[in-house]
Amino acid sequence: MFNSFYGLSFNPFDKSIPKSYAFKSGDFKQMLSRLDYLKNTRGIGLFTAPPGMGKTFALRCFAKNLNPNLFRLSYICLSTVSVSEFYHQFSFELGLDYSTKKSVMFRNIQERLFYLLKEKRKTFILAIDESQYLNAGIFRDIRMLMNAHFDSLDCFALVFIGQPYLSSILEKPVHESLRQRIVVHYSCRILCAFLRVLQEF
Repeated sequence: MFNSFYGLSFNPFDKSIPKSYAFKSGDFKQMLSRLDYLKNTRGIGLFTAPPGMGKTFALRCFAKNLNPNLFRLSYICLSTVSVSEFYHQFSFELGLDYSTKKSVMFRNIQERLFYLLKEKRKTFILAIDESQYLNAGIFRDIRMLMNAHFDSLDCFALVFIGQPYLSSILEKPVHESLRQRIVVHYSCRILCAFLRVLQEF
């Protein structure tokens, strides 16, 4: 209804709009630039912004530009899970069979990530949306999952995406060792929430 009222040819609030219609703010370009840096250096990236500012949209734009021969991005949006459920999610994204033992899944995940990097020459990128809801046990195990080859190699890139108070959560002393692994930390204000609607008039 409002499309015809305002003379629009499409719904500017539709989540499926192509990236070419998005207004690319400075924050949007900064986030893509830092994601690009993260994919090459690996390690952990932390991206925060208030709800509705376009964090996930920016990630989607980044994913579409990835070379599938060199990078593989998996997106997890269900963050209110237990530690064992997180391992199941991670195993699924890597195409691994589940196990009832966390130690088995832990080893299988590390081995698959190392295989992808060293044998397939492909960097795995895991993006976790709404990361502020992850429980402390998952944060702890993520740190250990990144301990590869006597902590001498980052086998994959991890992207935390969440609301601003995610930074406060990771400031807690219990997460000190995880926080030290963050190679990119960007707090966004406005990413791509506004569209080039004026072009439709």
